[in-house]
Amino acid sequence: MDPLLTPPVSPPLRSDDSSRVSWTPPTVDSPSPALPATPAPVTPSPGKQSGRARFGAGLVVGAAVTAAALGGYVAGQNDSSTEPATAAPAVAAQTVAVESGSISDLVQAVRPSVVSVHQSVSQSGTGLQGRAAGTGFVLTADGYIVTNDHVVADGDDTMVTFDDGSSESATIVAADPSRDLAVLKVDRTDLQPLAVGNSDDLRIGDELVAVGYALDLDGEPSVTAGILSAKERTITSENGVQLVNLLQTDTAINPGNSGGPLLNMNGEVVGINTAIAGRAQNIGFAIAITPVTDVIDSLQAGTVPDRALMGVTTQPATDQQGAEIVEIAPGSGAADSTLGVGDVIVEVDGDDIDDPSSLGAAVARYQPGDTITVTVDRNGQTTDVTVTLGTRPT
Repeated sequence: MDPLLTPPVSPPLRSDDSSRVSWTPPTVDSPSPALPATPAPVTPSPGKQSGRARFGAGLVVGAAVTAAALGGYVAGQNDSSTEPATAAPAVAAQTVAVESGSISDLVQAVRPSVVSVHQSVSQSGTGLQGRAAGTGFVLTADGYIVTNDHVVADGDDTMVTFDDGSSESATIVAADPSRDLAVLKVDRTDLQPLAVGNSDDLRIGDELVAVGYALDLDGEPSVTAGILSAKERTITSENGVQLVNLLQTDTAINPGNSGGPLLNMNGEVVGINTAIAGRAQNIGFAIAITPVTDVIDSLQAGTVPDRALMGVTTQPATDQQGAEIVEIAPGSGAADSTLGVGDVIVEVDGDDIDDPSSLGAAVARYQPGDTITVTVDRNGQTTDVTVTLGTRPT
């Protein structure tokens, strides 16, 4: 198993030294979440619209944390998608004028919208003060910025620095560790939001560009380019949390890139850089933007959306594809249905379920209270069961 890292960290600063301690990648024995040998694909559920119209103002992606604050992420089996966003000020999306095929033109167009994010971090037991650093991008003209939760989870005194060198103190409006997303707010009304693309429209092999502050190097942002390697990946960390609907890319993602935008060749955000496979070559992961637009809407309004829960514990089926139920939680939606231990879940609302990871990814696209149709193989017979999803405990 290759280690999975929630990327980009910048090295801490000693209190008596303004220079950064050199950062070195973790060794293969360093504790980190394991990347499943075969990440399960996630199939979009029918009838779930992304809410892109409300989110058309663009998105800001946040920074990576210091090594001391670094943590891995995975997709939880019963993670859910989000509830609709409450009203938030709408800002017209910016159209990035990019000459076809020109990465340099794309970078010049988006640079004003890509920011670095810093926090002060106290390193436990050492008495040293560190600085967490990562990347973000502008969500709205009136100061909202999106980032990874792991970028801002363990520090304080959050600062955002813009391409022109100006800096602003930022507040954390809301953060969702289960989805590794956070929204920040700065006191500005003149920002340039990035346009948001449709990650569902991406095809394997499409060209992608990452812009961010790798290693927290001074001066201009770092730019890397690559292709979309796979869609709908699911990754799991050692603490059992899942991230679903991820884009896999060979675009280089390094410490400092966390929370930064992954762009298509129109300069539109299609992903939020969030994790790397430690012992692999050029395998990085970004949160696909379309499935989380409602989540970001809610965070912008100060609300962390609930996650749906079916209430089953499953294992891979032995003689077929699917997720075999081994336990049903009392009081859950599954317990109130006719699902039983030994049933093999093969579909959710018509979408194939290959294993427990793909079941978690499927449930993650729904909201608590949604009713789904679960197709199971029961003693060789296919049966449809209606399940009303509950709320996953926080």
